[in-house]
Order: sequence, then C-alpha cells, then structure tokens
Amino acid sequence: MSRATKKATKRASVRPRLTVDISPTLKRRIKVAAAAQDIPVSAYIARVLERTVPAADRVAKATDGAISSEMMRRAAALRAEQKAPFPEDSADLIREAREQRHAEL
Repeated sequence: MSRATKKATKRASVRPRLTVDISPTLKRRIKVAAAAQDIPVSAYIARVLERTVPAADRVAKATDGAISSEMMRRAAALRAEQKAPFPEDSADLIREAREQRHAEL
C-alpha cells in the first residue's frame, strides 16, 4: 500500500470532532454522569446526542434552500412577538456574554 493511500485511508477512518463551550459546572456533571455509567465522556455525549438530535429523515426537508410558506408564517409570528428591537447594540451583547464566559473560567 502506498504512503498516499495509507494517509487517505487513515483520514477516512478519523471521526470528525465537535468543539462546544460549556460551563465548568456542566462539564463536571457530564463527567460524573459518564463515570456513573463507566464509559468515557465522549461516548456518553455521543449517546445523549444520538437520543436527542433527530435523524436526518425526520428533519425538515428545507435543504434545497427554498423558503416555505410555513417558514414565512413562523418568521412573521416571531416578529410579532418581538414588540421592539433590542435596546442594545448586538456587539455589546456579544461582548458582555464573552466577558461573563471568561469570568466563569
């Protein structure tokens, strides 16, 4: 087997990674729950996600980029619920959230 073929095979067998920022408290809870089931944290999280995230065949069929009338109705309803625009600049809200997250670390 050539070196390039080995690299391609190895790349194909590597599972993709997902990085998620969580609070230290939630991380501890996850570690405890995984330990209680005597499985690695990654396996525990994979189980939780498999049970929680709907399969592709159950997800809305809006993958072609088309906007359905149902989507438009939902958007209008959300707009109606939001009585006024946000009083603050979104950049300020993001900055505050980032500062809070760093303070928790």
